[in-house]
Amino acid sequence: MIKNDQNLNNNRIAFFGVKSWEKEIIEKEIRGIDSYGIGIFKEEVQDKIDIAKDYDIISTFIYSRIDEEILKKLPKLKMIATRSTGTDHIDKKGCEKRNIKVTSVPVYGSNTVAEYAFALLLAVTKKIVIAHQSVEEGEFNPEGLTGVDLCGKTIGVIGCGKIGQNVIKIARGFGMKVLGVDGRRDPKLEKKSGFKYTDLETCLKLSDFVTLHVPAIRETFHMINKKNIKLMKPGSFLINTARGAVVETEAIIWALNNKILAGAGLDVTEEEMFVDSLSVVMSNKMTKDGLQDIISFHLLRDRDDVVFTPHNAFNTQEAIERIIKTTIENINEFVKS
Repeated sequence: MIKNDQNLNNNRIAFFGVKSWEKEIIEKEIRGIDSYGIGIFKEEVQDKIDIAKDYDIISTFIYSRIDEEILKKLPKLKMIATRSTGTDHIDKKGCEKRNIKVTSVPVYGSNTVAEYAFALLLAVTKKIVIAHQSVEEGEFNPEGLTGVDLCGKTIGVIGCGKIGQNVIKIARGFGMKVLGVDGRRDPKLEKKSGFKYTDLETCLKLSDFVTLHVPAIRETFHMINKKNIKLMKPGSFLINTARGAVVETEAIIWALNNKILAGAGLDVTEEEMFVDSLSVVMSNKMTKDGLQDIISFHLLRDRDDVVFTPHNAFNTQEAIERIIKTTIENINEFVKS
């Protein structure tokens, strides 16, 4: 928790992209919030740049795009404390050049996201969403709502870090066979957790379900794409709670249309920045590819074989508290250094 000390009073701090329930936790965690010159805004940095330029420290979520153009407009900026694990929304080289400290929250909810991945998997394989919609519309008939079992099937877990390991644990509880894909293989983990390492192509070929748990970096951009999605088993399911850029959106649409995928559970999409930020959509810098991305988003959103949620896997009371506490600790360490 940030304490009332002279160093802190010399810095103006702002939180951007704050949801209403996050605001309550931030206010709870920071004593004397008004006396510290701390601002809390629901808008993203790029949508509130005239205000953001007056702050020394800003805390963002992934929808605040801190690129070179934005950095030029923030002359006072000393630190960015992102409330996320990934930092791909921040120009880290630009920050380093300007001596701006960047911190993140590397561990906040490995169980939280893993649980959500299975919630999506169950929702799409058991057709829970369309079944609920059917009842809402006055139908009480299971016709057309036949799902598939998980027990005895194979799930491919791409990314065997902390979240992936929790997914493996849950999958084993369902009686599933597990294949793991990771750049770093740990034979002890493989034996202990009861799964088998394999390469990406083999995983796609053999898995009935594929779930992604990798960061958005250059090496994982369009990891699943139009070429390799063809390797997946007909009638398989794809789950993505990682980052949208890991999967080529057009590949998902193609695979669904061609019955390669029976369904998809998506908490993220390449297009979510365009959908979430009006300033980006209305910008004269919107490219042809950007407009195509928005169209692809709507094509996926309106399908019965897709369960789509708004980047919500992290969003539990416990995880939010951990994220904010860690973010405030990061800020506190910086202002005391």
